[in-house]
Amino acid sequence: MNGIYLKILLAEIESKMRGRYIDEILIKQRLVQLVIGKQSLFVSLYPEMIAIYLSKRVRLGFDKLEKFSQPVASIRIKCIEQSDLKPVLRFILEKNDTQLIISLYREAPNLVLKTEMSEKKLYSRYVEKEAKRSILDAPEQELQNMYNKQPLKFQESLLKEFEGLDKNLAMDLTPRRVAYLKRALSSGKMKSRIVSISPFQISLFASEYLKEYDSINHLFEDGFQQFIALKDSESEAASRAVRIKSIERQLVRLRKKILDNKEIESCRIKGDLILINLAKIKKGSKQFAAKDPYKGEAIIISLDPVMTPQENAQYYFSEYKKHKRGVPKIKDKIKQLEREIEKIQDPCFKLSALPKTPSEKVKKAEPYRIFRLASGSVVYTGRNARSNSELTFAFARPNDYFLHIRNYEGAHVILRAKIPRGQRPNKKDLEEAAAIAAYFSKAKTQKNVPVSYTQRKYLKKNRKGKPGSVILIREDVIFVDPGLPVEPDV
Repeated sequence: MNGIYLKILLAEIESKMRGRYIDEILIKQRLVQLVIGKQSLFVSLYPEMIAIYLSKRVRLGFDKLEKFSQPVASIRIKCIEQSDLKPVLRFILEKNDTQLIISLYREAPNLVLKTEMSEKKLYSRYVEKEAKRSILDAPEQELQNMYNKQPLKFQESLLKEFEGLDKNLAMDLTPRRVAYLKRALSSGKMKSRIVSISPFQISLFASEYLKEYDSINHLFEDGFQQFIALKDSESEAASRAVRIKSIERQLVRLRKKILDNKEIESCRIKGDLILINLAKIKKGSKQFAAKDPYKGEAIIISLDPVMTPQENAQYYFSEYKKHKRGVPKIKDKIKQLEREIEKIQDPCFKLSALPKTPSEKVKKAEPYRIFRLASGSVVYTGRNARSNSELTFAFARPNDYFLHIRNYEGAHVILRAKIPRGQRPNKKDLEEAAAIAAYFSKAKTQKNVPVSYTQRKYLKKNRKGKPGSVILIREDVIFVDPGLPVEPDV
């Protein structure tokens, strides 16, 4: 992404994020999700599709990016800066000069967390170049002189001299278009267009394009969905090819196992000939010659010198029975695999409909239930004794709130309130979290039940109790009816 597009995007979304809290940072492959209340900032770090957009929804199926989430969770975004039209965003957070940096250089898109004491990078390679002059500060006459002097090298000169451009945008520019770009940026009224999905390319001036947008944020959101759909389609095609190749290898092995009727019958004949000629076969012989009674020809029969002649005969009879019974089964399996190839080659058929192979891993379930409250606070609930213990003593932070039904067995509940440090959660959040704790307990069907709560730092493990049992050093009690929030995100 170039600096001009990032500037246009920032003008659209900055006010919607400034002053809000970052709840957590999630990742799925190279897509990063900053959860900010009920909305998310998505950052695509795919080199072939660098994009950033603000969405009204939180997407599930992401993994928590622990080394970034913990230092920034529940910290307010003070401001978001872009300096010198560089493709770099800096989130300035209200805590000890903490900065979350999103670098969108095509050579090495990255995420960086800077604090007073440390600097953490998502990927090892990080690029931040020295800024050149902003194209928006270039005098119109200077640009016109550059164009008049070398019109064929005008775009190349722009890239060398000025910040905010990439090759595609530079190719679109003339002195007149640069002037238009300045006016449009000043007014905020500008159309943006998707030119292609793979490779992903957008333009402010293209006459031929796939779709036009009034909002560049909507362009990136829609464009990324199309990019992922195309990527999934390509991945599906590759998976089909791999699956077909695997089946074809199975077919080759199975066809090699099939003997024709003559070969199968020869096993029985060899067993018969050994029994007929027992007196002539010496112990320890590796082979002997006999006359085939059906063809009238002499044949050489291999023997295992370790076995007796009778055992050699039994071996040939066993081979005869094995192939006689096995060939029909092998042929049925071959037909089944050939039908499977035909299914996979059908474009309407979904590869996921096929039975999973043993090598395909089953996705692990989330360790806790997760509920997002209207205030932006998050409630985590354990699923069993082990999950309860891990949630409370490994996952929870000292200032999180622990809730548990009184006098009954139930799940551990952690309320991660979206509040400034040192303040208590609001009453509604506590009531909703307590209702969840009561719901996941043996008192689920009762009314007005007591729920204990305290901060995590006032808990300790009950070494003599059952797994998951705790001792509350401090305790408050709230009475609620068991229930779940209106919009759970589980």
